[in-house]
Amino acid sequence: MNWEAVKEDLYYQGRRLEMDARRGSDPNLWVKYAELKTLKGSYALGIHGYMNAARLFEPVSNIDSSVSAYEHALSTAMKAGYKELSVILAYRLAEFHEKKKDWGACVAVYERLGTFCEINNAYFLAADAYEHAAEIMAQTGKDVKNYNKPVELWEKNAKYWKATGHEDDAEWSRRHIELYKKMVGMIP
Repeated sequence: MNWEAVKEDLYYQGRRLEMDARRGSDPNLWVKYAELKTLKGSYALGIHGYMNAARLFEPVSNIDSSVSAYEHALSTAMKAGYKELSVILAYRLAEFHEKKKDWGACVAVYERLGTFCEINNAYFLAADAYEHAAEIMAQTGKDVKNYNKPVELWEKNAKYWKATGHEDDAEWSRRHIELYKKMVGMIP
């Protein structure tokens, strides 16, 4: 392929970067590719690039670079409104913060995801994210008896399902309000 003939076109610049990154397994080239794709609004391809970079940084124990790549991937996914992909990326990012014992950053990722999902009416995903935050808080010795975000989101999830005629899903959510409260000690 004659890449020189199309070197002025941003799409083909990206394709060339992708080819070089793929062939060389170069995480830094994947970051450049991801930045270019994200800048042009090709969010899914940008996320693909960041995820490849993060994956390649991992085996060389470059955790900070992996965290940075996952953070960029998550920000891009949220910007694009990709709820499910945001969940996957946030949970992976939080896992790295947990490995580093950066508990505040770990909780912040879960809460950020919870807020994003709530804004996008994905109440189950939001409740799950906030429960993950509560788990990390409790693990680090914080009292979560008054941490109500999961309860608020389970309530929203129950209302959503009731309004759509799915009473069984609404009941499931209401039951999880009580289970969460028991788990964290809100009720005996």
